[in-house]
Amino acid sequence: MKKKISTFLLLILICGSFTVYAQQFIPASKFEIQGRPFENTPKFHRVDTLKYKELPAAVKKLYTHSTGMFVTFKSNTSKLSLRWKTVDAELGNNSTPIMSRGFDVYVRDVDGWRFAGVARPDLKNAESKAILVEDMAKTEKEFLLYFPLYKELVDFDVIIDEKASFVATKQSFNKKVVVYGSSIVHGASASRPGLAYPAQLGRKLNANVLNMGVSGNARMEPAVADMLSDIGSIDLIIMDCVPNSSPEEVEERTFNFVARLRKSHPKVPILLIESITRQIGNYNLKWRARLIAQNNNFRQQYERLQQAGYKDLYYLPTDHLIGDDSEGTVDGTHPTDVGFERMLKIIGAKVEAIL
Repeated sequence: MKKKISTFLLLILICGSFTVYAQQFIPASKFEIQGRPFENTPKFHRVDTLKYKELPAAVKKLYTHSTGMFVTFKSNTSKLSLRWKTVDAELGNNSTPIMSRGFDVYVRDVDGWRFAGVARPDLKNAESKAILVEDMAKTEKEFLLYFPLYKELVDFDVIIDEKASFVATKQSFNKKVVVYGSSIVHGASASRPGLAYPAQLGRKLNANVLNMGVSGNARMEPAVADMLSDIGSIDLIIMDCVPNSSPEEVEERTFNFVARLRKSHPKVPILLIESITRQIGNYNLKWRARLIAQNNNFRQQYERLQQAGYKDLYYLPTDHLIGDDSEGTVDGTHPTDVGFERMLKIIGAKVEAIL
């Protein structure tokens, strides 16, 4: 009996030496999911792939990724954590875990959104839990939480202090921009979700920028054009899809792709962007020749569209998009954060001029 009492007292002393923090778990259902191209898509998918049955299989899978989506909310919590699950724990060989399967968060400041922290995913398990930021002042702040770029998100809970306030918010944007493109648009190889150039463009312009990147699979198929045509109230369409299309596909598909978009969006400006200069082609002559042929064919199709009477078309060449010092990519193709910053400077200025 004495032994049981001693053990009980020891447990009390041990527990008493730690502070236990009570928390609120805010489920995903309490938030307004933003950056979603279509309403009522399954889970956190960008596209209802059952509705668009003609999309290529690889494109369907990539549009289940939560790329470009985010939530915003206000709270006076001193600590912000996250519990979430993705379909698996696999990672790409040229991407960071945070970009692929993690989150990053921003706080609204007087000058706009300011970076606050990241949620690092578990490297072995599909389920993760992480602190984004802690030891904050208990004043009300508005948070912007970006979803993973390269993974299908299953569910998440935002975790705040037990007695902290919580109000889900929805942003009011000046414009809606659709960006269709390759892995570069998708976000490879930004270090975290908020540094992909579509996300940065959205913050810079206070625009609802919808990321329709499909890594390795932006080939201007007619079914993709028809799906994009169903997105309503667009102010600008960006076609940054040359890197994935062969020179032959660029020649054969660009005109018809734009023509299909024009059926639903007859007056919406369309910006055609050449492939970035792949630094892998510095010494690889085959890659260099391919890039030159891709961009030459793209420009020819742009000129053909103009000659056919299509209006409100704009063009951005590859010149200086990722700089000229060969330091803008992680692997000779996909931009680093430095590369994306350089792209944003040029693309952002062009978009501002168009809008």
